[in-house]
Amino acid sequence: MPFLSIHTLSGNPDDLLQKKQEYMDPVVNQIAPEYGAITSITARKADGLITINIWESIEGAQAFTQRPEVQQAQARSGLPKPATFERYTEVYIENYRQAK
Repeated sequence: MPFLSIHTLSGNPDDLLQKKQEYMDPVVNQIAPEYGAITSITARKADGLITINIWESIEGAQAFTQRPEVQQAQARSGLPKPATFERYTEVYIENYRQAK
């Protein structure tokens, strides 16, 4: 069953996005697919960022976060801990662009 996580970061949205793109995205793009990452959406908010991640399973998402490369990128980025973090294990995905 897919796993959905939604987290927010508080702070200057431009600064947070720059740090995410510089430090986290290269590592995530390289490693996350191995752990069943399906998609990630990040948007600016007035007071920070919101990120929505969809994974094939909660186990894959958890294993990904334990990778040393991911933890090192997080530490180097200087990004704050999420202000909020929600997890959903009953997820249903509709792909509206899927060819019929």
